[in-house]
Amino acid sequence: MDFLALMKKAGFEGTEAVGETGFNSSPTTRGMLFRALRGAGGKSMAVEEGLNKYREFFETAYADGAINRKMKHLIALGASLGAGCEP
Repeated sequence: MDFLALMKKAGFEGTEAVGETGFNSSPTTRGMLFRALRGAGGKSMAVEEGLNKYREFFETAYADGAINRKMKHLIALGASLGAGCEP
């Protein structure tokens, strides 16, 4: 199943590929921009609200715990380099 079919199955309507971002993480993956007329489940959110939710997720994921924040950033850097991302 391709990505557009997955988005439709998730409840997004009128989904279309708009173009490439130019941020290709490896030779086998590429960054794409998609547009949907209606969000999943009919829910929509403002850009600011989406960014706030991402910031909340990021802060929770990178909070000090068994592994400190700096080590988590280094692990993420190593994983992205291992996946073939450009530094």
